[in-house]
Amino acid sequence: MSPDAIAALLQTWGYPLWILLFLASGVGSPITEDVLLLAGGWLLALGVFSWPVALPLGYVAVVATDSIIYSVGRHLREQTKRGGWLRRAVRPGHLRVATRWFSKYGNWIIFIARLTPGTRLIVYISAGVRGVPLSRFLFYDGLASLIYVPVTLYIGEQLGARIGDLGAALAWAGGHIQWLLVVVIVGLGVRHWWRRRLQHLR
Repeated sequence: MSPDAIAALLQTWGYPLWILLFLASGVGSPITEDVLLLAGGWLLALGVFSWPVALPLGYVAVVATDSIIYSVGRHLREQTKRGGWLRRAVRPGHLRVATRWFSKYGNWIIFIARLTPGTRLIVYISAGVRGVPLSRFLFYDGLASLIYVPVTLYIGEQLGARIGDLGAALAWAGGHIQWLLVVVIVGLGVRHWWRRRLQHLR
């Protein structure tokens, strides 16, 4: 579902639906936290949402969703012993990659994963598998979310405020092109490195 469609639904159902969609993303919903925050920012631009409400709600929703994924890892060992569905859903190769990340970066990988799309699921599950205390997980995840949530909301707000004027949208993108390029390059680099690591494990 596109951000436009989600934003249209949220205009009708507001904050309660926003929170429910966040929690659903923690149990496999295809609507990601990134899309939900961008949609929330869009609604900030339209005046449907307000910063004093959307920012703390978005922050709590993101951390709560991440905690759901972390809790999956906490139960993985028992599921592995019993050969349950979780054992079949989580690939051992992915866990080995995440284990190496933890060995190299320590618990800071939790912070890094929150800011790096494509790595969160396996890192958060691995945190639970490794027995990282919940309080420590919440510290690193919460710290990164202090950056991630307001920045993503702001990007959504800026796009929402300028989407009706193509020239203004292009001007905004041009003024931030350096940062956009950095994000794209880092994202592609992480994706390429991830795929190479998985190939080595096969």
